[in-house]
Amino acid sequence: MRILFAIILMGFMAFSCSNENEKKTIYMVRHAEKDVVPKNDPPLTTDGVIRSVDLANWFKDISIDTVFSTDYVRMRETAKPLVEQQNLELSIYNAMDFDGFAKQLKNMKADTILVIGHSNTILEQIEALGFNRPQEKINEKEYDKIFELRFGSEEVITHSYGSKYEE
Repeated sequence: MRILFAIILMGFMAFSCSNENEKKTIYMVRHAEKDVVPKNDPPLTTDGVIRSVDLANWFKDISIDTVFSTDYVRMRETAKPLVEQQNLELSIYNAMDFDGFAKQLKNMKADTILVIGHSNTILEQIEALGFNRPQEKINEKEYDKIFELRFGSEEVITHSYGSKYEE
């Protein structure tokens, strides 16, 4: 009887561990429009500030557990309205450590995470998380996409927000 109980308990634990990420949703978005000066760490333009408010408005009915960005002015400024609205702390990550950051995100207890990234890292990070790229590349002037990664379904949903990107 004890052996049967142990087998059932181990099966339950394995099932619950395998499903722990099935509720997890990660949103990935590029920082808003940046200025051209200073070249190494520019702030947002006026349009970028407006877009950062649009981002917070897009998430107004979605409770975010954690927000990540890299340690650049434009990233922190993109996150600011949202972290203030939802009373969150901004966490900094290394955008070039795709596998390490993917592991960190997957192991987090948070169910809903926002990652603010760069045009040249977002799609690679999506792949590191085990999803297919939703598009081939992010163009230099493309700031209006939110990529929603739903674990369990392995689906990436692309949303638009703010003023629309036109090629």
